[in-house]
Amino acid sequence: MLEILNNRTVHTHENEQFRRVVNIIEATFDKFGYNGLLIGNPFNESYSRFRADAILYYNNGLILVDFKDYKGIIKLPPNENEFHSSKWHNESPKDRSRLEIKAGANFINPFRQLVSYRNAFREMIEKNKYFDGINPARVCIANIFSGPIEIHNEIPRNLPYYKLIQESDLGNFLYDFASENSYKEENAKIFKSIFPAEKWIKNIEIPIPEQIIENQITEIDNDVEKNIVDFLNQENGGILVLESMNSDDRDSWLRFITNEAVNHNIPQIEKWSHSARISKKIQRRSNIETEGIYSIIYGGSDIEGQNENSDKEEQEEELLEVIPLKSSKDIDEKALIVVAEAHLISRSLSQSELLRFGSGRLLEDAIKFLNPQSDRKIVFIGDPYSLTFGKDEDSALNLETLSELYNKEKIKHFHKAIDNKYSDGKEKLRTDLATSIEKSLFNNLNYSFDETTLIDLQDDNQRIQNLLLWFSKPFSAEPDNAVLFYSKKDCLKTNKWIKKQCLKNGESLGIGDLLIVNNNVSIPDESGFQIPRRIVNGMFLTVLAVKESLQEPIKIRQSQNPIVLSFTKINVKCLSLVGSPETDIWILDNYFGSEDDLTKEEQIAFRVFINSKINDEKRKQKFEDSQEYKQLLQDSQYNGFSKVEKEAISKLVKNYNLPKEKKEKVETSKNSRSLLSGYYKKYSKKLFFQIKDSDPFVNAVFVKYGWAITVHKAIASTYNEIIIKGHRKENDGITNDSYFRWLYSGITAGKIVNITSPQIINPFMDCVFEDSSLIGVTRKPKQFLIFENYEVDIKFADKVQSLQNKNVVGTICEISKVLEQNGYLLESSKKYSEYLTKAFYSIPQSDNKQLILNIDNKGSKDNFAVGNIRIENLNGADEIIVKTCIEDCFEQKQSVISILDDKPELPKDFRQEIYTAWFEKCKNENITLKLMQSHNNQDVFRATCEKESLTLRVWYGTSEKNHTKGFFSKIEVLEKSSESLLEQIKPIVYGL
Repeated sequence: MLEILNNRTVHTHENEQFRRVVNIIEATFDKFGYNGLLIGNPFNESYSRFRADAILYYNNGLILVDFKDYKGIIKLPPNENEFHSSKWHNESPKDRSRLEIKAGANFINPFRQLVSYRNAFREMIEKNKYFDGINPARVCIANIFSGPIEIHNEIPRNLPYYKLIQESDLGNFLYDFASENSYKEENAKIFKSIFPAEKWIKNIEIPIPEQIIENQITEIDNDVEKNIVDFLNQENGGILVLESMNSDDRDSWLRFITNEAVNHNIPQIEKWSHSARISKKIQRRSNIETEGIYSIIYGGSDIEGQNENSDKEEQEEELLEVIPLKSSKDIDEKALIVVAEAHLISRSLSQSELLRFGSGRLLEDAIKFLNPQSDRKIVFIGDPYSLTFGKDEDSALNLETLSELYNKEKIKHFHKAIDNKYSDGKEKLRTDLATSIEKSLFNNLNYSFDETTLIDLQDDNQRIQNLLLWFSKPFSAEPDNAVLFYSKKDCLKTNKWIKKQCLKNGESLGIGDLLIVNNNVSIPDESGFQIPRRIVNGMFLTVLAVKESLQEPIKIRQSQNPIVLSFTKINVKCLSLVGSPETDIWILDNYFGSEDDLTKEEQIAFRVFINSKINDEKRKQKFEDSQEYKQLLQDSQYNGFSKVEKEAISKLVKNYNLPKEKKEKVETSKNSRSLLSGYYKKYSKKLFFQIKDSDPFVNAVFVKYGWAITVHKAIASTYNEIIIKGHRKENDGITNDSYFRWLYSGITAGKIVNITSPQIINPFMDCVFEDSSLIGVTRKPKQFLIFENYEVDIKFADKVQSLQNKNVVGTICEISKVLEQNGYLLESSKKYSEYLTKAFYSIPQSDNKQLILNIDNKGSKDNFAVGNIRIENLNGADEIIVKTCIEDCFEQKQSVISILDDKPELPKDFRQEIYTAWFEKCKNENITLKLMQSHNNQDVFRATCEKESLTLRVWYGTSEKNHTKGFFSKIEVLEKSSESLLEQIKPIVYGL
């Protein structure tokens, strides 16, 4: 039996390929009686380097899968060294060149991509001692191509656990594959816990009534305030989504809604944001108070990290703390909940090795908490172009995502259009980025520097002067300026430079240092006079004094040597709080000194450290002496138990305080265990919060230097002036949604923006100009055969009736007419693949042999045109006659790209603006430029000036997946009458 789990991807072709592969795997499992687990799109934030498309674990072994949506010829490098280090290519007619096979943003080829995933997978296996009998060295990695494919050059033979196959060969491979990593149920359970995913729905069967009226989201076109009032007036609950890139709009809507709600008998008004950190930023920007959603919806009755069976020994490996949902009983059934900066609320899975809130999917938990069946009204207000904490398509502003969680009919949506009134400066750049994101067109990125709001900071001396001016003195209030980067590594380098060159207070933590907090903690209060009581994520602190340090060696099973946790006590001024109070805190040096975050071993050690504190408290305050145990003994269910069950409970309670070897084995009923477990959890939870409120080390603050921070950390901030480095990292793709959202979010954080290393994008950035034409000679383009509305001659009808491609049908019929004149008669035809059809002909004066022709057709981007007719087997036929007939067929049929004037309309996509500019510039040069033909991925132009002429073909991309949409790849000269006209035209059409 095959268990299938899957996280849907945002790409239709990936979901479709997964569905096809599932059908093949299921058929194979049914035939051979295999058992196994298939997880599609496995993801865990703690193992972010592992991004395989699927994990298959079954009788024959363990396979990590990466899907590739390519067909045709797969050209591998010719030798072993290049196989590891060179790009792979796919034969494609597009651009008359090969298409590089993509391997994510960071890898040279699919093999290197999978090797990286296997290494990350190996680390996970080796660090998790629960896995039984899995040998990482025998884990197979497989590229599954959609196919059909033809592989050119061989895979090195010293890679037995790497496979490159097409979908149609998958069943045979699953049967042939053999490894010692055979399927075990316990291992499968661990995989499911590490990579949670939804149960796969194979067939979605929906009964369709005779007349079905699909419920639609209500789109608001104008008068947003009237629609807000109507929403508040409606009797039932619902969701209202309000989108604007302007923070003034969002803050204005928040004020209007909360003020107006009072006039509409709404009994309770809640204003939420993503977290306490974001709430603080909103308040600083707008003076509007909101509450962090985490503290409102999480913290239910189930104690974190406890076992289901109360008598089971608490192991140090029980490290995942799960904070459950609360009850929503304190939220009125007709309450109004307004969520500010809702683009940060995401459905994406978010959890660490050690901590998860609810299901790990914040948006789902929030909707569940508020109950879609209630009459509560929810308003999501956010910026549709900003970064979010997760995938963009999982944001609370994504209507498709909301429709899956809430009744579509009860959702209303208003999107404020982009205001393109700006001609330069920061706001011009913001609107350009937003427009690109909205159109999913990332082919243009220019900077209209006005040297006031948007400054090109290429001068090193000026950059240094800015840093000296901003950061040479300790802060007594939150900073008004910041340096923003993509990577934490760059932040650390710049922070150390600022400390050394600006503050000049040494290399280690010192007085005057600016720190930023990265967790939420309580400050123990023994006297009742402690201020502040809470330190929250995003707060800024100035160091006033560095006091003592403490080291705690922690033994964990995941490391041979103890992990040393180091703590330092410091006195700080809390810049983010009213009055900037001073307090002592303990910081965790392991986090502070790291380039990124805590290592996995350090995370585990810190959790073990906390657990040891709780266990120490349990030894002081024993369960049998607790109020919870007394309540257990008074419980009516307990009083109904038999004497044997009561005695068993008493033994289980005693076991809590005994070492493992002295625990007594106890047999009792499920009900008695369940009752004891419930009270023990209440007792454990009480002690847990006692420790949280009283122990300064459990409340160790995770801090970093705060002068230079990441763009993600700066989200929702409003600095007076920032410096942002436009270059994120090496080998980083920038012609995509991710980069544009990142840059948009970064520049939004500052009123004045200084940019270093600005990245320039234009539609011709990777375009080549090719001229191999001879003066006065027209290059004959390769001909493709297309037959629109082709009528099949009745004598051929039964011979081609099984074929669907009309171009192939037309080609076979036309070549058959020519061959027939030489005695070769069409007998049959058969489709062999998406790209190959064979035609079979009788040969004159031969009874048993056939002439076989191969008809090669292109793909969808070339309208499935026929590009070639090849002889597969003459079998005695006259080669000269057959080749002549093939040539005649191509000569008689007009090519799809023959240079005739088709009088096409000017394209309406990104080309319209560019071509219009070409026409205008040519007109100014007394050149007539005319669009002659327009086809998929190519346009043909003719330029004339007096008696001179020139013909150009322009190749362009349309694929969002391969990031070619909006870009020109080649401009080639097909014909020219002189060099002089070419010299005039080239700067116009290729003026980079």
